[in-house]
Amino acid sequence: MASKFAEPTIEKLAAAKRISGPFSQFEDSVIFEYLEPPASLNATVLIRATYVNPAVKQMNKSERKHPQSPPLHLHFDQWESFAVASGKVCTIETYEAKDLVHVKEDGVHRVPPWVPHTFYPCADATEDTTFYMWAHPEAVPEPMDRLFFQTLLGLVSDIHEKKAPMSVLQIMTTQHASATAIVMFPRAWWLGPLRWWIPWTFQSLAATIGTWLGYKALIERYVSAEEWDSYAHSKRS
Repeated sequence: MASKFAEPTIEKLAAAKRISGPFSQFEDSVIFEYLEPPASLNATVLIRATYVNPAVKQMNKSERKHPQSPPLHLHFDQWESFAVASGKVCTIETYEAKDLVHVKEDGVHRVPPWVPHTFYPCADATEDTTFYMWAHPEAVPEPMDRLFFQTLLGLVSDIHEKKAPMSVLQIMTTQHASATAIVMFPRAWWLGPLRWWIPWTFQSLAATIGTWLGYKALIERYVSAEEWDSYAHSKRS
């Protein structure tokens, strides 16, 4: 049976036009570039991420502790797919919290909606790691798009580098706009859906309070002036 997804080559992904970046973040240990997704991906975002090995090794002395690595989470509507171009990427996936390692020869790896996952630079990598990540499909109510990632990653990096204060309300407001929920105690099977429902309910409440207090899902300093004007206008409409 033919796959319902496009199977892009690394060469095709590498040829995609860069829209914004490169952004060197998390003490110059990760470089993010935002690319124009080929139509065949049916994607709302395409990111080229590079883990800079010397900086990662210095920061990642304890496996899974790199500050860019998000908490275990799931997406309600979109798949998250990625392909490694060089080096290797580590992930934790499913409620069994399985540890996986991905290299170029593995091809495209896909994480379906509702599957807990996180990813991080492998501590034992011996070279820079470059991989491409995209979220799909496009036709969802609350997509993960380029401006969402630019805002969230920029904010978390600045908090880590002490360039911005920690704000739970801001992070929850931004994350809630992407139909994403954190997963707690993944192996506690007896909790069932409470493992994502409790964090999601807290996130929803925090995002509601944040919105009342004037927080927005995007932050002006992480997007262009034109993009911010367009976003602000859409919120007033």
